[in-house]
Amino acid sequence: MDESPLKCFAVVVCAVVAALSLSTRVAAQTEDLAKGASLMSEARKAIGGEDKLADVKRLQIKGTMRRGQGNLTLEGDSEIFLEPPDKFRRNESLSVGLGGPGIDRVEILNGTDVIDENNNAGRGGFARGGDFGGGRGGGGDFDGGFRRGGGFGGGNTDVQGGRPQIDPEQLKEAQRRNRQAEVARLLVAMLLNTNAPVAWVGTAQSPDGTADVLEIKATEGTPIRLFLDSATHMPLMVTWSGAGGRGSARGGQGSAASPGSRGSATPATRDRAAATLEMHLSDYRTVGGLKLPHLITRSTNGDTSEEWTVKSYKINPTFKGNTFTK
Repeated sequence: MDESPLKCFAVVVCAVVAALSLSTRVAAQTEDLAKGASLMSEARKAIGGEDKLADVKRLQIKGTMRRGQGNLTLEGDSEIFLEPPDKFRRNESLSVGLGGPGIDRVEILNGTDVIDENNNAGRGGFARGGDFGGGRGGGGDFDGGFRRGGGFGGGNTDVQGGRPQIDPEQLKEAQRRNRQAEVARLLVAMLLNTNAPVAWVGTAQSPDGTADVLEIKATEGTPIRLFLDSATHMPLMVTWSGAGGRGSARGGQGSAASPGSRGSATPATRDRAAATLEMHLSDYRTVGGLKLPHLITRSTNGDTSEEWTVKSYKINPTFKGNTFTK
């Protein structure tokens, strides 16, 4: 897959993110909430202003997707429906080449309900269950690897099989948390929308300039780092920690072994948990008075795994009654 336009920035920033993470754990007093709030306000002004952003109640995004899947590249259409704070739908229809094997996938969050549907009938049977990034960060391994049984404890042991029995309610709640965390990241990336505290935690340098780094401690998922161009205050990148599964299409953007998970992590889950996940934002264009990114790439530790080219945004469209149901 081709490198994203912000790949150079991302590679330089990765080490800075790790250093910042360490410093804020050791000395939380270095967080500056007043400066964080001020910079977030400047960023919201830069992309369109408080009034325009406050008017956004629903968002529909359509585009084309390219995703690395092992040695293959999947390509096709992707569409997102967002209705804050907890309604989300993603439709994907991706294949290997024109008419090649692929999968149609639907992911939904509707309050406390999580729905995942796969349909590869007549498309070559490519789907393998755990590699198409359910939840997209809650993602990577269908909601953070939970469907593969890795890294989530708290269940009983199956005496016959010797494998842990995961409580269905715990699994459902874990999937909901991961999907809600993805919604939180998308709302920050697209609309700088969050109800969580925002703290300035430092600056990051690259050959192309300087970025202010804000940390958002969302209710669901690990903290989000938002990188703002220091001169223009435009969003450049969102990062978070999660699972970096070697074989997952989304770089294991869930967090089966993330802080707060119960149960001991295996060596494999510890490896996945060490990753820095990145969402790069570029090609801003004005839509309905808002500057919105039209090229969005995802990376794991600087290695690009996905490119999403946005073809259209619809602000406050009327969604069908069954948009967030099966």
